[in-house]
Amino acid sequence: MTDETHEPLPSAPEGGEMLAAEGIEEVLVEHEERLTVLQGSVEAMGQAVEDLLASPPKKTPAPWNWKELDGEKSVALMEALREWVDWINDRYGVSDSSRIYGCWYRHAPVVEELTAAWLSWRAANYGHKDPVTDPASWHRDIFWPMLERIASKPWGLSNCHTEHVDPRPSFRDSTDDKFTEFLAELGGKEPATA
Repeated sequence: MTDETHEPLPSAPEGGEMLAAEGIEEVLVEHEERLTVLQGSVEAMGQAVEDLLASPPKKTPAPWNWKELDGEKSVALMEALREWVDWINDRYGVSDSSRIYGCWYRHAPVVEELTAAWLSWRAANYGHKDPVTDPASWHRDIFWPMLERIASKPWGLSNCHTEHVDPRPSFRDSTDDKFTEFLAELGGKEPATA
C-alpha cells in the first residue's frame, strides 16, 4: 500500500460564509416565487377539470332543457321520452288512474313533469353497483305524486279521458300589455310609448 497524503482543502476567502448565505437566500426566494406561480396554475387546472367534469358544463344548458331545444335535438328527446312513457304505461298502466294518456305530448306542463320524472328514474336506476334505496324513493317521492298531478290538475290530463282537450285559454296573452309600464316603474323610469 502506498502512503497517500491529502492536501488540506483551501479555506474559504474571508466573507465567503456571507456570500454562501446570500446565495441560499436568493435560491429560497426564487423557489418561493416559482411555488406561488405553480400553486396558481394547479388551482386554475383544478377549476378547469371541475368545469369539464360537470355534467353538463356549468354554462351549457342541459340536453333535456326544453326551453333551449329545437329541431333535431327536441325530436330526439321527445322520441326517447316517448319510449320511456310507453314502457311506464306497459309496466304500471293497469287502469286509467295509473296510465298516462296518449295525448301527453300535447300538454307542455305534462312533458316537463314526465321529463323530470324520467331523469330522476335514470339517476335512480343507472350507475349503481350495489343495491340502493333510490328506486324505492323514486316511486314514493317522484313517480306516484307526479302521476297524481298530471292526472288531476287542470293543466294536465284531467279532461282528456276520451280525447285530447287543450286546457290553456287561447284568448289570453302570456304577458299582458301592462308589462312595459311595470318595467318602467320597477326601474324608476317613464314608460316608453309604443
